[in-house]
Amino acid sequence: MPHQQINGFRMHYEQAGAGEQTLLLIHGNVASARWWDRVWQPLAERFTVVRVDLRGCGQSERPEEGNTIEQHSADVRALAEHLGLANVIVVGHSLGGSITMDIAVQDPEWLRGIVLLNSAPAEGFVTPEERAPLLQQMIQDRNLMKMALAAMVPTAATGEYFEQLVDDAMVAGPTMYSHYQSLNHADYREKLAERDIPALILYGQQDSLILLDMMERTQQAIRGSELVTYEDVGHSPNVEAPERFVADVVRFAEHLS
Repeated sequence: MPHQQINGFRMHYEQAGAGEQTLLLIHGNVASARWWDRVWQPLAERFTVVRVDLRGCGQSERPEEGNTIEQHSADVRALAEHLGLANVIVVGHSLGGSITMDIAVQDPEWLRGIVLLNSAPAEGFVTPEERAPLLQQMIQDRNLMKMALAAMVPTAATGEYFEQLVDDAMVAGPTMYSHYQSLNHADYREKLAERDIPALILYGQQDSLILLDMMERTQQAIRGSELVTYEDVGHSPNVEAPERFVADVVRFAEHLS
């Protein structure tokens, strides 16, 4: 699995498949590229697929600064330029959805479309400051982190794979508070309204963090976007309902081809 020097740190990424269309997968907060494991091979059978570990996460280096939406967006765009990617569908989960929206408004020329998966909403996501002590405790306490992640994958919170996600969350834990602070100000509604970017919004309705009305407002912010809901799935359809997720992404990509 290769690394590339990007904006002052070694960024880990993986590439597979040889399809004409390219998918670029961006994970969420306290996560890693591993969150795409259950959809990786099925997607690689149809597309060229690239997944990344954001700075401070997974197998990427851990610089002390830069854990913001804007910096992650710049990192991903720099990697895409290095790899020579063009006409890409960017897929962002949770925090990765906000990064995807930043990419869409900053550098839309190489985009074919975007997929937002239980994404942070276009208006941003405000975490009350009084939650800061709990967040700090969580990154020191694996059991507490495990409980929090179980709420993010409510239908798949058991087994070896889930334990690996918890391990990765502990690695990425120091980035968590900075991410929440950045999300407080990540309002892309005005800039998205100026763009014409095909968008698919996928939403698991058993999500206790991101609410349906947030996704409905995000749909309204992105002209012509489609919202698809999964009634029996939580925050992470890529983990909880991989076959349905892949089918919807394939349908969206075929529409763009």
